[in-house]
Amino acid sequence: METIVKGNRYNYKILNTHLDKKNSLFSIKAIHKQSRRSSYITTVNIVLSNLNVNSEEPRFWESDWIVNKKEAKKLIKDAKELFSDNKYLPFVENYLNFDRKESEWGNHGQL
Repeated sequence: METIVKGNRYNYKILNTHLDKKNSLFSIKAIHKQSRRSSYITTVNIVLSNLNVNSEEPRFWESDWIVNKKEAKKLIKDAKELFSDNKYLPFVENYLNFDRKESEWGNHGQL
């Protein structure tokens, strides 16, 4: 399943791929609208803190997280709220601008 949330300067793909009856693979990809550069942002600090996950757990150190169905449902809901919050979104997108300039974002983003 793929959910797309359109932000101000970024679009967000919330990805949830079923692995088996109990588990899913969850990730979030951001695509900068102007440059089309993209990156998986699941491990970006501002995202981690707003999704209320324990960043000390090794399963949250990678871009794709293996989660159970209940966790996936909550993560999708929280991510949609984060990227739809018009008051908080500018703060998130400013952080992503910094991250995009300081790290390696690819030039292959499409929505």
